[in-house]
Amino acid sequence: MHSNDSATADPAEPDLAALPLADRLAQLRQRMDAIPARAGLPARAEVPGHDVLPVPGPLGDLLPDHGLTRGTVVACPRGAVLCGLLAAATAAGRHAAVLSSATGPQIGLLAAWEMGADLGRLACIRTPDDSAAEVVGVLADGITVIVLDLPHAHIRRSAMETLRARLRSKGAVLLVTSTDWARQAHLDIGIQRRPNYGLGRGRGRVTQYDLDIDISVGGRRVRRGRLVLRGAGGRTRWHHPDAAPLTLAHTG
Repeated sequence: MHSNDSATADPAEPDLAALPLADRLAQLRQRMDAIPARAGLPARAEVPGHDVLPVPGPLGDLLPDHGLTRGTVVACPRGAVLCGLLAAATAAGRHAAVLSSATGPQIGLLAAWEMGADLGRLACIRTPDDSAAEVVGVLADGITVIVLDLPHAHIRRSAMETLRARLRSKGAVLLVTSTDWARQAHLDIGIQRRPNYGLGRGRGRVTQYDLDIDISVGGRRVRRGRLVLRGAGGRTRWHHPDAAPLTLAHTG
């Protein structure tokens, strides 16, 4: 069971950092056009309140509407929950992309695979900080879930509003890993990790760990709960804790 961010797979990682901005965007558009079965992806739902990317299982039970509202920005730190969201999207046939610095992705792609992610539908793109808005805007044309893992990227307010409008029109979800984005996000996922299970005297393999999770919408906490992540047979699964049911936080 891989729970940290050091475990990574080796999907294709186009390096755009050395190219001029116009060339970066042109190459991204070419790759977008080459995505197989892109035209056959399910159409967006148009009923208000139902334009949601479902997240199955206990993780989805904790989220409003059991998933991620398309066209929104979601703040979620690196770790198991982010991997679980990527797994849910790609396992359902959606395409996802992770934008990272020149050192490569810092999220646990192996951990995402253990949760059921289809890494063939996940692109890792090395992106300069100053190109984040432009690259996200291009990817939104055909990528459902975009992870912005650039802690030092700064997007101007005017560019951010343009980007929000593009995400809404395309139905893409932007997941940001930096805590500086929390006040700009529609949904903020706060996570506190509890002690591990399975290690004895510093040896062994982690078999389970618990997470306390706070869900905030528009800056107001609306839900709090605990989830358990257990590993067996090379796969990991989310579970509800046996004696700690999910609880709704008081919002009045």
